[in-house]
Amino acid sequence: MSDAGAATLTLGWPVDLRLTVASHGWVHLEPWRWDAEQGELSRTERIAGRIGHVAVRQLEPSVLAVAWRDLPDDAEPEILRRVGRWVSAAWDPAAAIAALAIGFPEEVALIAAGAGRLLRCSTFYEDFIQTLLTVNTSWSGTCRMNAAVVAEPGGGAFPGPQQMIDYGEERLRGIAKLGFRAPTAFAATRRMLDDGIIDADGHAAAEDCIDHDYLIGLKGIGPYAAAHCRMLLHDFSRIPVDSVVVAHLRERHNTTPADFIAARAECGAYLGLGYRLLRLREKFQVAEIDIAAPKPGSAY
Repeated sequence: MSDAGAATLTLGWPVDLRLTVASHGWVHLEPWRWDAEQGELSRTERIAGRIGHVAVRQLEPSVLAVAWRDLPDDAEPEILRRVGRWVSAAWDPAAAIAALAIGFPEEVALIAAGAGRLLRCSTFYEDFIQTLLTVNTSWSGTCRMNAAVVAEPGGGAFPGPQQMIDYGEERLRGIAKLGFRAPTAFAATRRMLDDGIIDADGHAAAEDCIDHDYLIGLKGIGPYAAAHCRMLLHDFSRIPVDSVVVAHLRERHNTTPADFIAARAECGAYLGLGYRLLRLREKFQVAEIDIAAPKPGSAY
C-alpha cells in the first residue's frame, strides 16, 4: 500500500488549468475541489476498491504536477489516465484553430493560451450522470442531487455504474432525491453496461462510438443532454441549448439560439466550442473570474 505518490503529466499542447476549470460549472459539483489561491484542482477517487485523493497543479503551459494519497501502489497509470481526461490531454486543437481562425481571432487566441477544454470528469459515465442531473432543474438542484449521489451510493467518491445499480432506482428517487431522473439513470446505466459502452469503472470502451443517435436512443435523454455529452466527447458541432443559453443569448446578444447558430455557421463543426469560448471571453471581460464558489444558474 502507498500513502502518497507524485508524477508529472506532459501534454502535447498548452493547457491552462485555470481556464479549463473556468470553462463550465463541473468544478462546483462533488467531489471536485478548486483552490483558487494555490491553483490546485483535486477530487476524491475510487481506484481498485480504495478511496483516495488526487490533486493537480500547473507547472508549465504543457506540464502538470499530479499528486495522490491513500491509493494503491500500482495506481499511477490509472491516476494519470483520469487526470489526462480532466484536461482533455489527448485532444488536438489544430483543427479547431483552423476552423475558427478567419472569423473568430479572439477565440483562437484563447485556444492558443490553453483554453478550449471543458473540464471533464474521470469517466464518461460520471459526465453522463452529471449531465442528466442538469436536466429540468436549477443549478442549486443539480448541486444538491450530485452531492447526494456522491454521499449515498458513492461513499465520498462518484459512484461507478454497478454501485448505482446496486443502490437501486427507488433509493435514487427517494433518498438521493433524483425524482424523474432516477429511472433514466438506472435504465441508461444498465443499458450502457449491457451494450459494452462502458466498463465496470465507468470508462467508455471507445468514446468515439458514443454518438448522438445512441445517446438520444436512451430513454429520458433529449437533444440538450445528448449534445452536452457529445461536447464532452469533443464533438463541438452542436450547442447544448437549455434555458440558461436561451437567456444568455437574449440578454447579452439580443438574439435567439437559432439566429445565433445561423450567424456563426462558418464555425462549422466547432460551433459549440466557439460558443463556449465566447462565454469564457465574456467572463474575463466583465470581471476577474471568481471560481472559488458556486454560481447560480446552470453548468453554463
